[in-house]
Amino acid sequence: MTALLGVFTGWLLFAALVLALGSVSARWLLVPRAAPASPSGSRSSSNAASSGASGGSTAYGQPPAASHLLDTAARLGFFATLLLPLAMGLVFQRQLSEFRDPFVPWGEDASLLLTGTSWGRTWLVGTFVALAAAVALALCRAEIRGSWPLATVILLALATFPALTGHAAGTEALRPLTLTADTLHVLAAGSWIGGLAFVLYAERRWRRAGADGSLLPVLVPAFSPVAITSVVTLVATGSIASLVHLESVSALVSTPYGRLLSIKLLLVAMVLAMGAVNWRVLTPRLGDPDGDVALRRAALVELTVAQLVLVVTAVLVRTSPL
Repeated sequence: MTALLGVFTGWLLFAALVLALGSVSARWLLVPRAAPASPSGSRSSSNAASSGASGGSTAYGQPPAASHLLDTAARLGFFATLLLPLAMGLVFQRQLSEFRDPFVPWGEDASLLLTGTSWGRTWLVGTFVALAAAVALALCRAEIRGSWPLATVILLALATFPALTGHAAGTEALRPLTLTADTLHVLAAGSWIGGLAFVLYAERRWRRAGADGSLLPVLVPAFSPVAITSVVTLVATGSIASLVHLESVSALVSTPYGRLLSIKLLLVAMVLAMGAVNWRVLTPRLGDPDGDVALRRAALVELTVAQLVLVVTAVLVRTSPL
């Protein structure tokens, strides 16, 4: 049970962080490209999907479809940032249980972990930043000007937390390289997996609001180059981590860390294959009702397998590379 709780804790942290990063990625990389071509024939439906929207111009003074996308990004990010403090609390509880001396009072151990270790100090800063991210995304939902740049800076800072508390921080001579690679790895996962979650969530809210047509014909072409760039970054940064932490190629099957990494690579390859099929086979069918349904289902399967990647990652970061 303790092991399962540890895996859940790691998955929750990664999933929440990926969703939050996906929301800011959508705000800056998807909405500007998709909104000008978004369906605009159903003003009332789009306004209903955007909180507080009314009239011919809604959130941030944008047209209705853009308002819907901005509101969706803010909702997704806010939900994710609400999970982040919970995940950080569980991470601390897990670390404390491993750090704990049964012959020392609990409070003394907790104080020592927080103030006497670099991990504890990093956790304190990370928790503060996670709370700040929730406030910033709440401001985004309230349509406060300048809130998106603020939320973006905060979440970019929070993306360094896994690297600063994981294997990357344990490398001495190569620490700048590994910390940078791990942080870019997290950012790329956020743009890819979190961006895909945004696309599906925006489409779902659009249809539930009764708006005309589908957002997929404009969202998917906007998302594709972001996904491709993210995948290239994931492969490059993952290769760096493998070269640093594995002594040889045979370690992929001869060590627990290597076997977990092999499983992760297999799952990533599956997600990549599904994404390639979606892009080459299903994307040309967008605009046709059957094609939209097929892509939604395929993308949901892709997102589900991506969650398995995060689960394996949660175990991998707690497994010694040696």
